[in-house]
Amino acid sequence: MGNWFGRRSSHYGRPGSRGGVLVDSSDSDSDSDSSSEESMVEDLITGSCPICFEEKQLSCFYNPESNENFQITPCNHRFCKECFSTHVNTVIDSGTWQVRCPGESCSYVLSAKDVKSILPQPKYEEWKAARNKSYYERFMSNDQEMRDALKVDKLVAIEIKKRKKVEEAKIHAGEAKAVKIDGLELKHGVRVSATYMSTRGLMYNGTILEVDVHSGTASIAYDDGDFWGFAPLTSIQILPRLHHMNTERISQEYEDAFDELEPLEEHDIFVGKRVTARLRDGSFYPGVITSVNKKRKTAAIDYDDGDEWDSCPFQLIREDQSSIKCCPQCAVIIHKYDGCDSMTCLCGENFNWTNCRTIPSKLLDELVERELKKTILVQAKEMVVSVVASDLAVTP
Repeated sequence: MGNWFGRRSSHYGRPGSRGGVLVDSSDSDSDSDSSSEESMVEDLITGSCPICFEEKQLSCFYNPESNENFQITPCNHRFCKECFSTHVNTVIDSGTWQVRCPGESCSYVLSAKDVKSILPQPKYEEWKAARNKSYYERFMSNDQEMRDALKVDKLVAIEIKKRKKVEEAKIHAGEAKAVKIDGLELKHGVRVSATYMSTRGLMYNGTILEVDVHSGTASIAYDDGDFWGFAPLTSIQILPRLHHMNTERISQEYEDAFDELEPLEEHDIFVGKRVTARLRDGSFYPGVITSVNKKRKTAAIDYDDGDEWDSCPFQLIREDQSSIKCCPQCAVIIHKYDGCDSMTCLCGENFNWTNCRTIPSKLLDELVERELKKTILVQAKEMVVSVVASDLAVTP
């Protein structure tokens, strides 16, 4: 069963579905016309408004919502329209994005749909922007449980290492040129035919995983399950377009989600471990290791979607990050405990779980910048201490 860190939980995914999200009911921005979704209560009654105490027409301004991912069941407090509108606007104008029901001792927090029904569109958009900014600020407050769950420190360290490599590559810009065969660029995701473990012999179809221009080799995942990490470029032929897969989708998934993690160390690869690993077609998916061949440095993977690969190379296996990620829009942590990859966050964002990065790029950039600044400060302090110590050493 799923768990959502530090916030109130809502509805679990419907039995038999494969899309479970646990999030805060205050974040709903869904405009779906689900058959199970009820519209806002429109019936009016005459009574004393709990805010102004005048006899007026009272209404409940809250919107029950329900779909396969979440359920919102609001309270039934009623107010006159003037008082309720003033309450919502006053709270938002004060800089607070969470608006609670003004009913006595009521803990219900208005959903985005509730807020949208009472605010003019321009102000509603301002409120959404403030709400999303608050999500980032909340995440940046370094809640240790959240950071541990997402392995944030490790992701930040990997990102910093990648950026250093990019800077180093810029220094050598111009030295390396794109590899082309018959006028076509050889890069990740390109379908090829190549020899296996030899510069001569039969040619086998496969997919390019990586090209090393300096060594003149490429790593290839062959369709029959074999892998060669140092295939000479001279023994590779690019297949006709007829044999190409949707390389644009594969490359995007690889770049945005899979490649943000480093390969597992050999001692971390063992039978029964849950991992995220590449499939032979170039995509990736979570699964369980069923056997390990240390001599060939491959492992058999039983993927969650029912696929299998009995010889997945170690370098294509990553730590399982499939169950906990951030919403790409609001950065709220989501624990996916079951279901398909089509997800709807309560902030209204629709996204594909597999293609989604563990941490949104914007948030990761902030975390990286913060870590780099911290490193610079530490280095500056060490330099000052070193200079002072040096001065003291030469003082007579």
